[in-house]
Amino acid sequence: AEAYYACAVAGLTFLPLNSRLAAPELEYIFNDSDARAVLMSEPFLDVYEVVRSKAPSLEFSIGMGLEKAPSGFYDYEAMLSSASPDATPADTGVDDTIQIYYTSGTTGDPKGVCLTNGNVFWCGVDCTTTMDFRLGSVWLHSAPMFHLADAMAFWAVPMVGGTQVCVHFQPDRVLELIEKERVTITSLPATLIALIANHSDTSKYDLSSLTQIMYGGSPTPLGVLQKAEQMFPSDMFMHSYGITETTGIACCLQPADHDLTLGPDGIHRAASCGVPSPLIDRRVVDGDDKDVPVGEIGEVVFGGPKIMKEYWRKPEVTAETLRGGWYHTGDIGYLDETGHLYLVDRKKDMIISGAENVYSVEVENVLSTHPAVMEVAVIGIPHELWGEQVHAVVVRRDGYADTTDADILNYCRGRIAGYKIPKSLSFIEGPLPTTGPGKVAKRRLRDPYWEGVTRQI
Repeated sequence: AEAYYACAVAGLTFLPLNSRLAAPELEYIFNDSDARAVLMSEPFLDVYEVVRSKAPSLEFSIGMGLEKAPSGFYDYEAMLSSASPDATPADTGVDDTIQIYYTSGTTGDPKGVCLTNGNVFWCGVDCTTTMDFRLGSVWLHSAPMFHLADAMAFWAVPMVGGTQVCVHFQPDRVLELIEKERVTITSLPATLIALIANHSDTSKYDLSSLTQIMYGGSPTPLGVLQKAEQMFPSDMFMHSYGITETTGIACCLQPADHDLTLGPDGIHRAASCGVPSPLIDRRVVDGDDKDVPVGEIGEVVFGGPKIMKEYWRKPEVTAETLRGGWYHTGDIGYLDETGHLYLVDRKKDMIISGAENVYSVEVENVLSTHPAVMEVAVIGIPHELWGEQVHAVVVRRDGYADTTDADILNYCRGRIAGYKIPKSLSFIEGPLPTTGPGKVAKRRLRDPYWEGVTRQI
């Protein structure tokens, strides 16, 4: 948490890393970003030592709480104690990049999302006007801080003179700290809300200080939301739909809209993404980037001061994604008469599992190198806790009939992050269904799993 602010003051670009990435993924990010310094704690030493020699730009390795720092490491606490309090803040501009968040890519390579000083400032303003921030609010960080869903509070809390409490997520520990620190507001991915709902007795804790829980990050089964609203007041929940490229919240479903009964159109209002946050412009457009009528499906695009500056070193992708001055999400949806946004599909081939984005092509690229795999398609199927789980559909090569799902799934370990490894796999007789030359008909593979399932993307 200190590093977020320190880098901003020093004029350094901060690059949060997903702690679950495998060595090849970290190596790519280090080399693509030309990172010069790494700050880490004990659990990540082993994987760092694997990639350290493969990233020539790295000059400084800084350890936090290391029992025995390897050769060449700087000690974080020692650096703090010897630092001068008179250091002069760097002179940076509103359009200078302050953070780069690497997100999974449709081509298989992660893309660095460049956020500016202006982006994060307006993110803070947007949060304080959208959420229930008040003078002296207390925010609990329990979700991973390498995601903006939680990290955006770094910019909002100081604006209200608030306090930040940090904890590694454990259901009962979160509830204990809400009581002890008189937490007023927090953000919990739907996955973590489900864990609390399934494993904790909230009646044992005094949670009266809590005024709002923001949730999102993955498809939220209405059953999970119903359980959560039995534990917390229904007027406490706010759903957010946001993307790294929008520097946090893009649309929000306020507590008043959390009506779990069916509307006259047969649709749960709670299944929508809500309406735009104050600093976001939103449209739904056709293939020519023209607005579609209410109720008609199109691509969701966003504009405003929170939209990213660019993708790091990817000018062509940046130009395509930000064409016309609008960020093209790749999400497919429609608007109702009240301006609420509903998502129905993803133009980009992405799965959201436990608040982590997984692009199918990343997983398919690894699975396709297994000698038994002739064809493979990776899809998202329902999961009660995670919203979606990664599932692989495989056509085996001749002569590999004895290859099991465990053989193929174990092959993935160490090649991609654990959360990207399929949790299930099915074999079918080939070929995979297609919609045209070279394009797998994934909807036909997904539909049987989603039949009868009410979901929120």
